[in-house]
Amino acid sequence: MADLTKFRELARNWEALGDTDPMFGVLSDPTKHGGKWDPAEFFASGHAHVAKLLRTLADARATFEPGRCLDFGCGVGRLTVPLSQAFRHTVGVDVARPMIEAAHRHMPAGTRCEFVVNREPHLRRFADASFDLVHSCLVLQHIPADVSAGYIAEFFRVAAPGGLVVFQVPAHAFTERELTAAHALPEPGFAAELAFVAPPATLPAGAFATVVVRLTNRSAVTWPHAIPAGRHICLGNHWLRDDGSRAVDDDGRARLPHAIAPGMTVDLPLPVQAPEQPGRYRLEVDLVQEHVAWFSQRGSSPAAVQIDVTGGARPRATEAAAGESATGAPVAAVAAAALPRPSLLRRLLRTLRGGTPTFEMHVVPRDVVERTIRSSGGELLRAVDDNAAGPGWLSYTYICRR
Repeated sequence: MADLTKFRELARNWEALGDTDPMFGVLSDPTKHGGKWDPAEFFASGHAHVAKLLRTLADARATFEPGRCLDFGCGVGRLTVPLSQAFRHTVGVDVARPMIEAAHRHMPAGTRCEFVVNREPHLRRFADASFDLVHSCLVLQHIPADVSAGYIAEFFRVAAPGGLVVFQVPAHAFTERELTAAHALPEPGFAAELAFVAPPATLPAGAFATVVVRLTNRSAVTWPHAIPAGRHICLGNHWLRDDGSRAVDDDGRARLPHAIAPGMTVDLPLPVQAPEQPGRYRLEVDLVQEHVAWFSQRGSSPAAVQIDVTGGARPRATEAAAGESATGAPVAAVAAAALPRPSLLRRLLRTLRGGTPTFEMHVVPRDVVERTIRSSGGELLRAVDDNAAGPGWLSYTYICRR
């Protein structure tokens, strides 16, 4: 009962997402939060996903009849519409009525689709053996594991004999230790030469400035630009007092502009903010691999310059302006005031449903999934390591035949 109660809470959560930011609720790119998805780009991503899926099915020799298709957790129809091009009729089903309403609004004329709301932890509204392909992606990962297992069994019940069942769900959540082990630079990679380029001699108290730092990779390891799981490499700074104590810890951040090969040099601008109190400070800059280590902790030398901070104290900027916290964890980049204000009705609905919508993630271990497939009368054709849930998760797309 507890898990069923949790399922109801999640249903209300997705209703709220459908009311406030439906496209972000379907495809949660943080740069698109607050209604910033361009609909053409959003739906184009769905067509690309389905094209890749069909290639994967062909590679697995997973043929299917082009009759009826069920897209479970359809959201606003991002995948349902392109799936419908391969079938005579396609049904999108979702727990959130606002998502279904948005799907109807965005559905192109003449599309062979229908969209229905289903707020139950089963699919009994659909008859046995009624679909030639059952599909689900980026859905089961947000549902409690025992409810997901029940849905997987339902997928096989509603699939026609010989039909396909294709669904994605994470099998494992990597620990921080595992992520660090997978993505940390090797020890010899933490070797850099850093130097200031024309640093300022003075700054007003609390003033913002941009300093340029020339950094050279003195290791034999290329520093990657795009490292998953938040383990990217940045330039950062601290402000030190004359006695060596830190007046300001983790002031600014600047990410590498591209991969830096051994021996390569690049000038990188770094935004900083002077301490609040006037005085003589040492501005120290260093490279950091987030959630792993500062380069100086691995034997590399930071760069430092003396700067006189003058004038009266000014309040420091909020953490959001700094980019990352002292622990290296990302800080929210979008102020609440910058987001579009929902209508009164939507704000009331959000209050009734329990506040700001959130994303929950759940896993179903692969052995549990495979047992459920077998007990439901299915045969696993292929499990594809898809990286669909992001770098913190081991995720599979299971291609099955009933």
